[in-house]
Amino acid sequence: MNQELLNKLEHLNEIYKSGHWGSDMPEDTRPQNLDPNSEVNAIFYTLPTALDYQRNSNTLWKSATATFEDNETNFVFNPQEVVNKDFTEVQAALTKYSLALQKNKQTQIWIKLCQTLDNNFNRKVTDFLLILTMTFKKFVIICR
Repeated sequence: MNQELLNKLEHLNEIYKSGHWGSDMPEDTRPQNLDPNSEVNAIFYTLPTALDYQRNSNTLWKSATATFEDNETNFVFNPQEVVNKDFTEVQAALTKYSLALQKNKQTQIWIKLCQTLDNNFNRKVTDFLLILTMTFKKFVIICR
């Protein structure tokens, strides 16, 4: 690679790091004390995306982080707890920081996802992804 190209790439990298092109992706902002290798991390980054239809991503992730960091509302990131709560409790937690904007529809979506994880995937997003990966690998083998 020639020096001129390297200099241009370095300049672009400096512009990016300065924030000139905007900040990091909103989902790159991790709540405090969230282990990046945990099941809770997988749930944190999976469930809110179900509510991301035609929505400002920065606002969504700020709402998700505020909901996660509040001891009164963070139960919504535990599928078993969600399944054991009544609709109005889940709805109140999801709307406190505007994680759910359509309070009835999005609460139903959230509860349904938690029920699915609870009933079919040992309450784990990672189990769902493992099964999905295994199914995809079988599909590839069949298609060969």
